[in-house]
Amino acid sequence: MAAIFHYNPDRPFRASPELYLCYWGKEACAPLHSFGPGVRDVYKIHFVHEGKGIVRVEDGETLTLTAGQAFIAYPERVVFYQADAAQPWVYSWIAFCGDQAGEILARTRATPEQPVFPMDTRLMPKLYELLNEAEENTATRDLRLRALLYEFFSVMVEQAPVSAPGRAAVQVQAKDAYVHRCLDFLHSHYGEEISVGQLAAIVGLDRKYLSAIFKQATGYPPQRYLLQYRMERACGLLKTGRFAIGEVARSVGYQDALLFSKMFKKTIGVPPSAYRDNL
Repeated sequence: MAAIFHYNPDRPFRASPELYLCYWGKEACAPLHSFGPGVRDVYKIHFVHEGKGIVRVEDGETLTLTAGQAFIAYPERVVFYQADAAQPWVYSWIAFCGDQAGEILARTRATPEQPVFPMDTRLMPKLYELLNEAEENTATRDLRLRALLYEFFSVMVEQAPVSAPGRAAVQVQAKDAYVHRCLDFLHSHYGEEISVGQLAAIVGLDRKYLSAIFKQATGYPPQRYLLQYRMERACGLLKTGRFAIGEVARSVGYQDALLFSKMFKKTIGVPPSAYRDNL
């Protein structure tokens, strides 16, 4: 997958905004794909969904990152990062600026010298998709993009508080990396037929063990998580008012519109037609 960039089409309300999302994107990197050594003019956070690579900051050590970790490129600070030759990473990113950016990051354990922190399993793995969805609604786009950015920071402060030990930021358990690989696959292929056995084969784990660690990390077994995610995406499509129920059903992995309607009502509480009509 070539790099996909989305630029915020809404300019900040004032010349020096408190917090502003500049752009976001995602890329499945080629082996040894790299940036730098160089500097960014805004804050840029990369979220590693699959594979691995290295990050080296100015006057700092070289850190190896795997799925389930994220790192920050600070503005005007030299950074180098590179995808692994054998298992190049898949990552997404957000870039932001503003008077509050440094103050908020100071509430986390991430620093220019130790820019790595652990991802959560609820928001960060699907932040790219959520931003894309928010971008589509021009009437509320600016508010929704800003809300997602603030929600991300609230999760980051909880996930990597400043009081936590610094070295823990660069450690990730193998099982967490497996879960994040599964999440990335589910978020990219939710419109296709997916089984737990297929997920287990992709990450090379026993299906029972995978289900156990996935539920421990997300609160849901894989199929339940997939159902919830499909219905979230369906809600987003229905909110646009542009698509028929059958089109929405097929877009989120259901060839049978009646089965989709049944599962939608069971999950959301109302049929998809009523959900759309009541917006």
